[in-house]
Amino acid sequence: MHLNTEYFEELWLSDDQKKEPTVEFWDFRAEDYNLSSSTDDAQLKRTEKVQSLLDKGIISAESRVLDIGCGSGQFAVELAKKTKKVVGLDFSEKMLSYASQNAAAAGLKNTVFIHTDWDSFLSAEPFDLVIASMSPAIHKPDHLYKMIDCCRGYCYLSSFVERHSSLKEELYRLTDQSYVRQFNKLNYIFNLLWTKAMFPELTYETGIHKRVFPLAKAKEIYARELSVLENPDQASRIVQYLEEIAENEVIIESLKQRKGELIWNCR
Repeated sequence: MHLNTEYFEELWLSDDQKKEPTVEFWDFRAEDYNLSSSTDDAQLKRTEKVQSLLDKGIISAESRVLDIGCGSGQFAVELAKKTKKVVGLDFSEKMLSYASQNAAAAGLKNTVFIHTDWDSFLSAEPFDLVIASMSPAIHKPDHLYKMIDCCRGYCYLSSFVERHSSLKEELYRLTDQSYVRQFNKLNYIFNLLWTKAMFPELTYETGIHKRVFPLAKAKEIYARELSVLENPDQASRIVQYLEEIAENEVIIESLKQRKGELIWNCR
């Protein structure tokens, strides 16, 4: 069977994908997300990633960078320290508020943060590097092609290919929902790029990530993540289970995860 562009586009579009979080969800998570992304370990990984991009000649002091779904802006800030300009996009105003604060704290004058979703963004000129780091914004072929169209140099995209949490698995079971452990988006993107004669570098990073929440906040976070806020019965099952497993009014979730990263030349 000849595998062409349309084949992988249809696979991606027909995938029963996990529902992407809403603006309200990311506004709610903004404070926690900013704190978890500000640890010394997270900062070291970003510094190493930016240095790798420099070493490979993907960015330079004259580069203009576009960060799609920049969140609280830590990656954008690190990139801005080494490049001419970074434009960060996000549909969460609270995330962008933290991004602006983080850029100001770093003393940067070369960052711009725009409140918009990816569909609505219009670019006056292409960027030397376009990134979508763990961003839900790229969730169909047209989003990928727009990313490439906005680029005159390289693209960088990362996404989970596998993620498992015993806690989350149990919560999905209790609410009569299916728990998704494997994610196919990176596979579709890799193959689509090959059909267009763009041959990405693919790397994987495997590890364990811990999330720690006060019990009161965990009840709302997991109700939102499992989309059961409008279902009192399902929400109550989550609350009851979290109360049973909490230690000193704290919930600790351990996630085994594998993240994939793609880098490709658009020229």
